[in-house]
Amino acid sequence: MFTYSVILVDDEQAAHYAMQSLFRKYDEINLIGQAYNGRQAIEKINSLRPDLIFLDIQMPDMNGFEVLKHLAYQPYIVFCTAYDQYAIEAFNQNSIDYLLKPVDENRFAQCIDKIKRLLSQSSKIDMSKLQELSKLLTPPKKASAIPISIGSKIIFVQCGHITYCIAKDGYTSIMTDEGKEHICNLTLRQLEDRLPDDFLRVQKSYIVNKQKIEEIQKYFNNRLIFKMNDKDHTKITTGTSYIDAIREALQL
Repeated sequence: MFTYSVILVDDEQAAHYAMQSLFRKYDEINLIGQAYNGRQAIEKINSLRPDLIFLDIQMPDMNGFEVLKHLAYQPYIVFCTAYDQYAIEAFNQNSIDYLLKPVDENRFAQCIDKIKRLLSQSSKIDMSKLQELSKLLTPPKKASAIPISIGSKIIFVQCGHITYCIAKDGYTSIMTDEGKEHICNLTLRQLEDRLPDDFLRVQKSYIVNKQKIEEIQKYFNNRLIFKMNDKDHTKITTGTSYIDAIREALQL
């Protein structure tokens, strides 16, 4: 049986654990390296020259498309993405596979089948089309609404209606002023990049809408408690390491 040498590139440790769990179910996959940022990825890929890369798109130092520009050769690529159906459809049309986070086991099996077909046909990836996709997939810094996938449709939650966002086990919840909860595929860091300036990271697991803060209470160890102007008057305690940025943003 033929095996494929693989490098996994993702800046989140949880994503590495999840993907490795899937890899172990396929004898064809030989994981030869892991990278947690773009620069590390370039070094390992050019050095180890894997057959296949599982590549995250949005990373802090450079995105996945920028990584590809610095490679000394052209491996096969499976993008790992948390973006909406428009980007996913673009991948399909260009014969570049993707995995939508969190990765579904059945979808991963389909991905492996597709990779086998591509490798057997020696198909090449059109790098010029990657440049077009780069523009499509790079999210706007200041979104007016956040896309939420619900079954076969996408709804858009207006940023002005969002009270706060909270990271939970493997997903992120977007809470509105009406008390509705929307499950989002984006990480909290990705949301922080997309949301407008009215939103503020106040601890590791929370982003709040500054316009929805009803009351601020002092708390021990120089921290604060925000009482939010939502249906439940939610109280959110700030993190110690975020307090200076919070005070500057709120001019406290």
